[in-house]
Amino acid sequence: MSRFLKVVGVIGIAIFLLSAVVFAQEEDLLSYCQKAKINWRAYEGTQLTIGLNKHPFTESLRPLIPVFEELTGMKVAYVILPEEEYFEKLLIDLSSGGGIFDVYMTSPMFEWRYQYAGWIEDLNKYWNDPNLTDQEWYDREDFYDKPLRANMWDGTIGGGLGQGRWNAIPVMVEFYCQAYRNDLREKWGLTVAQTYPELLDVLTKAAELGKKERPPVYGVANRGIKSWSTVHSGYFTAFLSYGQRDLTPDLYAAINTPEAIEITKIWIDILKKAGPPGWPNYTWYDAKQSFAAGRFYEITDCDFFAATYENPNQSVVAGKVGYALPPKGPDGTIKSNMWTWSLGMSSLSKHKEAAWLFLQWATAPMTMLDATLKHDNFNPTRKSVWENPAVIEKTMKWGTKPGEYRELVDAMYAQYGDVAWMPNPDVTTVGDIWAEALHEAYEDKKTVEEALNDAAAKINEFMAKWREKKE
Repeated sequence: MSRFLKVVGVIGIAIFLLSAVVFAQEEDLLSYCQKAKINWRAYEGTQLTIGLNKHPFTESLRPLIPVFEELTGMKVAYVILPEEEYFEKLLIDLSSGGGIFDVYMTSPMFEWRYQYAGWIEDLNKYWNDPNLTDQEWYDREDFYDKPLRANMWDGTIGGGLGQGRWNAIPVMVEFYCQAYRNDLREKWGLTVAQTYPELLDVLTKAAELGKKERPPVYGVANRGIKSWSTVHSGYFTAFLSYGQRDLTPDLYAAINTPEAIEITKIWIDILKKAGPPGWPNYTWYDAKQSFAAGRFYEITDCDFFAATYENPNQSVVAGKVGYALPPKGPDGTIKSNMWTWSLGMSSLSKHKEAAWLFLQWATAPMTMLDATLKHDNFNPTRKSVWENPAVIEKTMKWGTKPGEYRELVDAMYAQYGDVAWMPNPDVTTVGDIWAEALHEAYEDKKTVEEALNDAAAKINEFMAKWREKKE
């Protein structure tokens, strides 16, 4: 046998074995689901349409969908769009009564609007139906409390989280941290910032030192588009550690207090002295990919980006990144905002019971384990997945010392992270107005005081209708 044929034969055997392993793994998920006391075939022949954001969770779910189709005899079509476009198209579908999507990706900030408009189903109805749900098999208590309760709301403006309706099921959670190039930190003799003034100092130095690298390295990657999402992550985390809130309990803007102005000045200084050219156009996709490409010293954004940074097939900085809590506020407080992507059901769906079966399957313990272990859905929202030995082994290596990343996530769940926006249906509009103020200050169109004062006035005017409703 020629050497070529031997090589071909070896490759063929390897592909066969790999296929067998993949098939066995998918069969395991199928067998696991078939053990539930659920009539998975009850809606055989139905086609569901799922709305998905372009996101690592989406990429973790797609390879598993054939298992659901084999399990149920249903077909699943999906639409994937970049985040800003996704929310726009979803809003058009819901507000026009189009009813294209049976299931869609969502998050508490959007659910507050959808709930008031009657666009999202209360899942309690399906959860409590024994003909549709095997509660023991599903094990809802396995979810971390913070992301689960964040998707429940009783409709109280300014409160009521964790009560009333169950709007959606959390599929991943993110907190906000410092991720930095530890190899460059050691080379340049920098420290990990403990306060925000220190962060400004460290990142300013990193930006100067990075100019000597080839290719050049910028100081910090932060998202910057004129949207609530720019406010939501690293900036809001800093804002919280300074003891601030977006709104007062009686729904007036609180973004222009002396402390708020102080931390915003620091943040704008960081962007000007250490941020990338073109910051106002930076999305979180840009920030994540640019850091993974080695173009930045630090990123003060999502912790789960670590799954990309530590994947050598997607990153040139794998094994070189350190992870740390956000810096402290003036009184030593550390807080982080929280975001959780979730799956909810459209009130316009014509296949609600079938959609509920999809939601149960997509968020079941083993489905989420496969999505996390094989397809990098981080951070998982089920305790059994995060504590799975294979997931521990995979994530234990992330950071400058064993377990650094895991300790960060555990601390966020236990102490530092939570949803910080005050619940109300127009929260993203509040965030959009706020983001515009950050742009005006960054571009020197206004001082920080002027920009925040003007934004506060707009927010107060906009929130008047909710103050009246609250009274």
